[in-house]
Amino acid sequence: MDKDETPVGLAPSADSPKEKRRKLQIGRGAIMVICGVGVAAFVLYTFTVLYGIFTAAN
Repeated sequence: MDKDETPVGLAPSADSPKEKRRKLQIGRGAIMVICGVGVAAFVLYTFTVLYGIFTAAN
């Protein structure tokens, strides 16, 4: 990345390259947290449905 180049996904600004990298890392981390919460919710939902199916059969 050049010193004046703005990475994809980041609005143009006068930030230093170090600050741009930090903002990109924070953004990627936020996306990973959101995806993790979504996966956890899906697993909980699946577990609840399967538990309901198996306990209703008895």
